[in-house]
Amino acid sequence: MHPPLPFPLIPLSLLSLLLTPLPTHATGAIPQTPLEQDQVLKTGNPLPLPGPWPWYADPEAHLFPHTGPATQPELQQNYWIYPTYSAAYEQQTFFDAFSSPDLITWTKHPTVLNITQIPWSTNRAAWAPSVARRPITANKQRGNNPSANTPRPAPGPTPEDESEYEYYMYFSTGDGTGIGVAKSTTNSPAGPFADVLGKPLVNGTVMGAEAIDAQVFVDYPSSQNSGGGGTGGDGDGDGDNGSDTTPRVWLYFGGWGHAVVVELDAESMTALKGAFVEITPPDYVEGPWVLKRRGVYYFMYSVGGWGDNSYGVSYVTGPSPTGPFSSTPTKILQGNDKIGTSTAHHSVLTIGEEYYIVYHRRYPNDTARDHRVVCIDRMEFDAQGNILPVNITLEGVDARPL
Repeated sequence: MHPPLPFPLIPLSLLSLLLTPLPTHATGAIPQTPLEQDQVLKTGNPLPLPGPWPWYADPEAHLFPHTGPATQPELQQNYWIYPTYSAAYEQQTFFDAFSSPDLITWTKHPTVLNITQIPWSTNRAAWAPSVARRPITANKQRGNNPSANTPRPAPGPTPEDESEYEYYMYFSTGDGTGIGVAKSTTNSPAGPFADVLGKPLVNGTVMGAEAIDAQVFVDYPSSQNSGGGGTGGDGDGDGDNGSDTTPRVWLYFGGWGHAVVVELDAESMTALKGAFVEITPPDYVEGPWVLKRRGVYYFMYSVGGWGDNSYGVSYVTGPSPTGPFSSTPTKILQGNDKIGTSTAHHSVLTIGEEYYIVYHRRYPNDTARDHRVVCIDRMEFDAQGNILPVNITLEGVDARPL
């Protein structure tokens, strides 16, 4: 047993200093240690989407340069997520949306589309929405038409040149009844959206593909784009269409193991143009997502079973929006028993040359069918243009204020 150490005498001036409480971050004080100064805010996984319902799936992520008419005092930018409300099919009668200025602080926009107000809907199984936009001003060049999945071409318009935009949502309902198109009644990505056609845009099964999981992809010609990723959207729009300045719009969809693409009319955004083309790659299940990087089209999709840990994401590549695509897929997203399982049905948020994969997953050991949450992680490419396997995390990604 050691003897007690003698109590040292402390000068009163030093004692007063030691007893003075340190300032806290809540008071706006400067961090006191190098460790604190080096800390970076992280999004965390799952993303802190406002409740009270925590379960969402099939997230489609975007960066829209502003949230409404150009006449508003400041043109705002926000990240947006449009997910499926993960619940029993009979409870899936609406879509919520979420916006954020930094990927950390999220605002809920409830019921941006209510399918019970759509006569042709079966009032159930509202799944996997996709949102795109186009300028209202008819004489605007279509090359200045930022979409949900493609950045504004360079050189882009200055804020004072921005026109108002029409926002369109493509959604599936009734477990394959059809894919409809709705338009924002406020010219804002916050909606609310209302059915445009009074009938499905895609009706029933096409070439074996259940009419679910729409994705709208806008392909810009190379002459209207910097070729390096650009800013102001979430996709890569460097195209290969020569001197043509008009982008082409493509609708991808399909469940039941079949994938189909069809061209959309870029002027109306509510009519099909051309024939359906089946582009089913090996192991395809559902959830198509196409992005373009440096002239290569990456066709990404979900594989495995959505209710278990075989669920993941693979991709193939091709020279055009309709292929032909490579025959050997590469799996880049899969679950981790300690972090999260059933990692799939994703979208990709592109900001310049940085890529973020937004997807849903389940908590480890949680087998409840509808317990799915939205997550985000970095997605990277190697020097040869291959997508590297995604490292799923609990931390998420760094905050990215706009």
